[in-house]
Amino acid sequence: MIRKISIDQLLPDMYVVDLHKRWLDHSLWQSKFKVRDEAHVWKLKEDGITEVSIDIDKGIDVPPTPMARINQIDQRLKSLAEIRATTPHPVSLGEERRRAGRLMQEASGTVSALMLSARAGQKVDAGYLEPVVSKMIASVLRNPDALVPLSRLKGMDSYANDHAVATAALIIAFGRHEGMPEPEIEKLALGTMVKDIGHSALDSRLTTKAGGLSQAEFSIVQSHVEEGLAVLDATSRLPETAVAVVLEHHERYNGCGYPYRMAGDEISVAGRMAAIVDTYDAMTSDRPYRAAMSPSHALRQLYEESGTQYDPALVAAFVKTVGIYPVGTLVLLDSGHLAMVVQANHENMLAPVVRVIYHTGRQQYVTTPVDVDLSRKIGNHYGQIVRAETFERWGISPLRWQPG
Repeated sequence: MIRKISIDQLLPDMYVVDLHKRWLDHSLWQSKFKVRDEAHVWKLKEDGITEVSIDIDKGIDVPPTPMARINQIDQRLKSLAEIRATTPHPVSLGEERRRAGRLMQEASGTVSALMLSARAGQKVDAGYLEPVVSKMIASVLRNPDALVPLSRLKGMDSYANDHAVATAALIIAFGRHEGMPEPEIEKLALGTMVKDIGHSALDSRLTTKAGGLSQAEFSIVQSHVEEGLAVLDATSRLPETAVAVVLEHHERYNGCGYPYRMAGDEISVAGRMAAIVDTYDAMTSDRPYRAAMSPSHALRQLYEESGTQYDPALVAAFVKTVGIYPVGTLVLLDSGHLAMVVQANHENMLAPVVRVIYHTGRQQYVTTPVDVDLSRKIGNHYGQIVRAETFERWGISPLRWQPG
């Protein structure tokens, strides 16, 4: 039996079947689900959900008596207070970027050590990554605009390690945006950090080849998925979510991925999320066979391939997670100035806060960089974003102008 209720009546263990809101107007990727806990209810409210329909045959019903309802509300207020009390206080972007820089080095070093052990045929214990994953989650909770943009800055020689860390940072932000509980986010991140450890069993000339791969070579590269799990299974008991990330991050929504040709909902949510962050980070990174795409170009390609390669609802949620112009993106403004995106605007993703740094007409840096909120009509003399640009085209150092 379906019952329509207000969001204030929603309780954990109720089964939601309709959010009564267009999916583009909220960041939730599911329309039918069981409410996990009070934090889940809080997330729905933050997304502007005002009423839902519940199936009382699949979950609990509204409490039958007024006194029971009062007790439930009282418990909810206590739970929300506990949630707010345990939520880390946000810190400034500059402060968190300094922490994130040190954390990136620690994480990359840990992944590198595991890769070297696997290449040498030694034991690989993914448990070594748990402390650094916990630190990464804490960093994203304090300020999500620090770790994720910084993780995009990679060296060609350390791509494998940096890619593992970058995709973990992305999936942490993704999971947080979706309101997932922290233990589940930790499992996602752990799987993402080790998903490519099977590359250690391959000839490095294949994974760094500048030209296209032959069919035989591509088949060998595809084997890294199951090779990775074999290496990890020898010494680690990975949680089911982490295993799904390792095995399914190359599966595709239309069934054309590998290694199992899974399609649609056959692929776990973890696998579908991992496919998106893995592809996005690869596209926005320099590779031997092509230059990096701008983040906005990569997001546009993901969006165009949603429904075929990727889960469309999850792609829409991922775009909302990082923003159409992610923090750290170089953009061209109507005025002819180049600017760095320093803060996303989740109310208007086309109008973030940017730092104006360069005049393309005069081909020189501005005397004093200035931060401009493009969503404000007053005080904005630079217009709106024309398009995303690449740092290489203008000879600008991405590291020098990163926000912070």
